[in-house]
Amino acid sequence: MKPAIQKCCRARAAKFILLCQLLLLAACSEGGSPFAITGCSIAQQNETVHKTMLDSYYWYDRVASSIDYNAFASPAETLDYLRYATLDRFSYISPQADFSNFINNGTYLGYGFAYKVESDDSVWVQFVYTLSPATTAGLQRGDRILSVNGQPVASIIAADSWGSVFGADLAGLPLALEIQRNMALQTLSMSKATVTINTVLFSDIIDNGTNKIGYLVFNNFLNTSTAEFAPVFAQFKTAGVDRLILDLRYNGGGSVPVGRELASYIKSSAVANSEVYVELRYNNRHPEYNFAFYFSPRANSLGLAEVTVITSEATCSASEQLISGLDPYLDVTTIGSRSCGKPVGMNPLNFCDSTLLAVNFASFNANRQGDYYSGIPADCAAGDDLAFALGDPAEPMLQAARHYVENRSCLTTPRPQQQPARRPAVGLEAMIGAV
Repeated sequence: MKPAIQKCCRARAAKFILLCQLLLLAACSEGGSPFAITGCSIAQQNETVHKTMLDSYYWYDRVASSIDYNAFASPAETLDYLRYATLDRFSYISPQADFSNFINNGTYLGYGFAYKVESDDSVWVQFVYTLSPATTAGLQRGDRILSVNGQPVASIIAADSWGSVFGADLAGLPLALEIQRNMALQTLSMSKATVTINTVLFSDIIDNGTNKIGYLVFNNFLNTSTAEFAPVFAQFKTAGVDRLILDLRYNGGGSVPVGRELASYIKSSAVANSEVYVELRYNNRHPEYNFAFYFSPRANSLGLAEVTVITSEATCSASEQLISGLDPYLDVTTIGSRSCGKPVGMNPLNFCDSTLLAVNFASFNANRQGDYYSGIPADCAAGDDLAFALGDPAEPMLQAARHYVENRSCLTTPRPQQQPARRPAVGLEAMIGAV
């Protein structure tokens, strides 16, 4: 191991936490490597990926001990060949600048909306980021997309070209969407630009005369998120919120420290570093990287004994970690559908102009529970209905969650669920959750 890595891993916990940015990013990662990166030819990048996985990959013992570095056209192809496909559908390689902008600045180049392809091949807008070209163009949740730049949705699905239909990563790239809204057809035009993500999609306080129920739709655990949800919890605290519905239906994950902070706002902790939020365990080559995050005191902590969480197949990574991390301490009830099943994460390795995110660790709660590769099941079933705005009392997932909070039972006749969506893409696209 290089001296720089040894120094990093002897760092005090305070410094360590600053380096731990994701459920993807946890221990001792400053772009270092346990070996010298020799260069940036394709073969040399392939070698970097291979040697890293032999050392720090969580399933390193499943990695081929030797490969021909000239046999793969890219480091991404190398990674796909080497990963342990039985459990690992998460490892990926990202352009370094894109990854850094998303995690550190909460920005990406795009149009600023999320879409959902149903199993009946209809396509719908799920949400729109506030500061985005899509908002400026007038796109709304619940709009049905009929064509993209003149290509009918049916042909896009037949060609499986969703990965390319929105064009190259070029600022100013135009997009024309033909949509249907309330039976009327219209075409909306916009241009690709830097989108600033608002990770709080919606918040409200529901007063039913008995309880004051906080409702928070939270999307992405980013370094920028703290400034968004801190005032929300200050408002909840001032209003005397005594129940919470946390809506993570679209949340693909993010930062471990941000997750720990959100969990600490939900559950009070009078003494710092006394109660484990999550423990990260690395492979048996590097037990020195194992690390625990603890709940921390928060001035506006609600100190709840229970929380109701809305989940879907897109609820992933740090979102699942938060559910698992709260479970030993609170009565956690899940509403919706089974989560994505990602109890693992990655340390980022910067090399050349890329960032390698290969699974490095597994996540466990204070009861040493983890391994939810099949996802966290929903206690009460409910489906997302895009005909309703987020926060609308009649929106089925919120309605089911509120019914549980108020009656301690599932809706006996929940609204019919829409067809299940196809599983979200893996990688940075899945983390961003929008185009």
